[in-house]
Amino acid sequence: MIKIPKVKVISFDVDGTLVPTGFVDAVWLEGIPSLYAQKHKISFDSAYQIVTQAYNEVGDHRIEWYYLDYWIKRFDLKTTKEELFNKYKHRVKIYEDVEPVINLLKNHYKIIICSNAEKDFILFQLNPILHHFHHIFSATSDFKEVKKSKEFYGKICELLKIKPEEVIHIGDHLVFDYVNPKEIGINAFLINRNQHKVELRIPVIKNLEEILKFLNY
Repeated sequence: MIKIPKVKVISFDVDGTLVPTGFVDAVWLEGIPSLYAQKHKISFDSAYQIVTQAYNEVGDHRIEWYYLDYWIKRFDLKTTKEELFNKYKHRVKIYEDVEPVINLLKNHYKIIICSNAEKDFILFQLNPILHHFHHIFSATSDFKEVKKSKEFYGKICELLKIKPEEVIHIGDHLVFDYVNPKEIGINAFLINRNQHKVELRIPVIKNLEEILKFLNY
């Protein structure tokens, strides 16, 4: 059993941690290509190839890659972010263990979001449970950073006036949710909901309920 010192804040990633990626994938990989296909009167498959090639050419090291409005404008699509979100709102799903665990923890800890996603994506997907969170931080929207770096987590600690060791962060990305926060002293846990094989000897949980045992629940 890992012994965790006095914890004041519990931080969650979003995609793959609190929600599946179905909504995000639908917006980027169905919505944008479909509109491009309609505009240029080409097949969806052809549009998909053109759009995803453009995504890859810009690359996730540039901030524009994360902004849906940038792509709507770049492709001159007759839509808005809100229209795209509403078109695929049926794809939004919150994992079943999320609200029960947060309900249990929220009276004892500050519950926050630390995500790389554009903030509008976070707010739309988590709308039914937003009232549970004390703060929502987006690396791309709030700090104009393209990844959740060590510096990103450091800024969060400074803003909340807490020490890294007083934070637990849970997410599904080995580097951005485990390695980077761990390097500054945050208690990081990798969540592996799909049970992918993880070779490294690190704390891996398969659902949020498993974090409770580290907090003596």
